[in-house]
Amino acid sequence: MPDRIGTRYVPSTQIVSFPHGTLHYGDDVFLTRKVLLYRKALRHNQLGVDYISSLQDKAAFIHDGFHHMLDTSIAQDAVTIILQAKSGSLFAHTMFKRKWSYAAVVAIISDLGVSLLDAMEDKITGFSVRPDNLWLTDQNKLSVINYWEEDEPEEQGAVGLCRLMIQLLTGSEIISDTFEVMHTSLERASIPSATTEQKLALIRLIKFICHGQSSLSSLVFGLRSLPPSASSNSSIKQEEPIPEESTEILPTVQYESHIRSNRSAKLIALGSVSALVIGIISVWYLWPEPKVVQTVVIISPTPTSTPIATTGPSATPNVKLTSMNEATEETIVPNLVGQTQADAEEMALAAGLHYNFLIETSTQAKGIVTKQEPKAGTKGLVGDNVTFWVSKGAQ
Repeated sequence: MPDRIGTRYVPSTQIVSFPHGTLHYGDDVFLTRKVLLYRKALRHNQLGVDYISSLQDKAAFIHDGFHHMLDTSIAQDAVTIILQAKSGSLFAHTMFKRKWSYAAVVAIISDLGVSLLDAMEDKITGFSVRPDNLWLTDQNKLSVINYWEEDEPEEQGAVGLCRLMIQLLTGSEIISDTFEVMHTSLERASIPSATTEQKLALIRLIKFICHGQSSLSSLVFGLRSLPPSASSNSSIKQEEPIPEESTEILPTVQYESHIRSNRSAKLIALGSVSALVIGIISVWYLWPEPKVVQTVVIISPTPTSTPIATTGPSATPNVKLTSMNEATEETIVPNLVGQTQADAEEMALAAGLHYNFLIETSTQAKGIVTKQEPKAGTKGLVGDNVTFWVSKGAQ
């Protein structure tokens, strides 16, 4: 593949610089279209042909959540990946130029997580979800730029999404904590757009991810199961500009008339307000006082063969109170693999878990659970989700 940079593909403004390359805007002069040019410097003794050959499987992958590879170009010391251009801009350049609400963050990370799950089906994993490897489109969707190179574990998959989510909610450019305890950054942060219940639920979900107890699919299901926001409108209202006072100089006669009319308007407004206040006070004074109605509930004890001794004529019946700790009671994920769908559902419910199931082609008999997430024996909390896959038989 000859070097077509400068002939067919013409680079323009640099978007971002990486340790071993750069990303530029570019033009495809043959097809008259905009492209992105990802230039990668080759290591010593590394052949460009070998690098391009390693991309064959990735090049066939087409998804709205990723910048599709259009072409490649090889130079002596570098290779260039020609990528699909999309509307919008690099996420690292725009992510802190707006305030992200709780609902908006959960939605955009959940959508990106679905894209990552789709890529996993084509065995495309390990790429970074750092802000400098993401593109925010005009439709408010995130798209992955480089999905063919593997990055550090804390920058990819479910952990990378959690790190990105914390950055958006806290406004921190860098999450200094290790990913095992990075949820502490969220615990210390104030999130005005989230209720206490929403924040605690999100922290608990991130803890499971950081401790390796949940997978990417569990994160996506968990995000979509979080308590909903009180308001569905997640847009940020822009402050309206304050109009400047007029500096026009009025003629003397007009100016005096202007003052008199302003005074008259103020007197009329003052009189209206006074009348309104008097009316409110009158209504309040004449309004009848609310009657207090007491409701007495008489509890009749169930007759028994043995009289029950009481300490007085009005003994208080024993009432079992539900402990607040039951909402955070621990449970163990059961082994659902090999069970029928009906048995798996009963076992999940018996363990206090919510469940989701997917149907897939398998060599197993129809209706048998082939795999599950989280794995059997994983510690969790009552109310968590477990996902299992049910065979629909061989096709």
